[in-house]
Amino acid sequence: MNTMMIALVVVLVILLISIAIGGPIATTLGFTACIVTLLFLTTGHLSFLGTTMYSNAISANNVIVPLFIMMAEFMAKGGIAEDLYYIMAKYLRKLKGGLAVATTLACTIFAALCGSSPATAATIGKVSLDAMKKRGYKEHFAIGTVAGGGTLGIMIPPSITLVMYGILTQTSILKLLMAGILPGLMLAGLMCASSIVRANLNPELIGQKKRVKGQPKETVEQIEYEKYDTTFFEDFKKTGPALILIVVIIGGMYSGLATATECAGLGAIAAFLIVLAKMKMTKKIFGDAMMSTVKSSSMMILMLSAALMLTNVIGRLGIASALAQLCTGFGINRWIVMILLIVLWYFLGTIMSPTAMVTLTIPFVFTPLMQLGFDPIWLGIVSTLCVEVGMITPPVGNNLFILKQTTGLDMGTIIKGALPQIMTLTIGLVILCVFPQIATVVPSMMAK
Repeated sequence: MNTMMIALVVVLVILLISIAIGGPIATTLGFTACIVTLLFLTTGHLSFLGTTMYSNAISANNVIVPLFIMMAEFMAKGGIAEDLYYIMAKYLRKLKGGLAVATTLACTIFAALCGSSPATAATIGKVSLDAMKKRGYKEHFAIGTVAGGGTLGIMIPPSITLVMYGILTQTSILKLLMAGILPGLMLAGLMCASSIVRANLNPELIGQKKRVKGQPKETVEQIEYEKYDTTFFEDFKKTGPALILIVVIIGGMYSGLATATECAGLGAIAAFLIVLAKMKMTKKIFGDAMMSTVKSSSMMILMLSAALMLTNVIGRLGIASALAQLCTGFGINRWIVMILLIVLWYFLGTIMSPTAMVTLTIPFVFTPLMQLGFDPIWLGIVSTLCVEVGMITPPVGNNLFILKQTTGLDMGTIIKGALPQIMTLTIGLVILCVFPQIATVVPSMMAK
């Protein structure tokens, strides 16, 4: 066994032991990089690792992370979700399962304002779950709709997960964000279709009895939306600024008139002004939003910096190149390699933070997958979809615990509702593998 293979084994052993004892992911990555450097490289490389970490921490590319998080925090705390949901519910009330569809669509729109899966699930869940329960929806069906829709927050731009992937792999963040549009809309469509089909096959899920032959159809959703029983113009006044902001941000990035960082700054300022104009901004909301922004962005930037340290060590030892040669040398079909990686991501999603699972694995697999001919942007979308699955996969799915905390439902009910959504996301993953153009067509059409 040559030095490179010994180094790979040592890296994996240290990572597994650190994770098993509950070490923070950022600490685990940085500690592994330092130990492997001392064992297989020179002590002079330690200073280079420090430079790598410091350079990434102060990089202008990282400014996008706190700006998008700040935008998400203002939107989550500013009452935008309530208006989105009830207006959607009003226009879909004649559709069987309309509240479930309204929940998914509200999650889709809020995801384009937020970029965070937990924030989307928690914020939309607070308003939609009560409405669905009053209508008679089964709890597991209602909470499952929220859990699935909440995952869209890390696919539809602005996506913090795609930003992290872009920084880690040096892939264009702008193209990654644009690549998430069509897959995100496809997943939203699949979730809406699933809700409608399930509501029609089993009306008891939405509080209706199975219709006896000759009995009139019961199709109208009865919800309490009196304060939203307004004209279209009044509805647009409530939701228009948020919808316009989405168009401006995505349009600015797509047209090339603004960079992703500039759009993030615009979004953060606009979100603050929208909440302020709605008379929802208070000293507490502003303080909480700032504190959450600092905590979340610091954690993510630290994790990225540590991951780049490990990526640098793996590159210097030749581990990534050796893995690539191993895959190509044995003539293994590249899709077998990809399927095995997806299975690994699904498994890791059950035992660790979904974002951490990609941060841990990308340094090892990115170079081999590129040499096998996979598109880096497509890979970013696939890895993000696997993170979505991990968000609602027991026992450690982040969104499951977020929903338990915000709704008070027992974990068994939440898991029962989330399992069909995992299947829906998996169907979306298969479609994305069969038709990779879904992820690559928008970036390829962008202004140069």
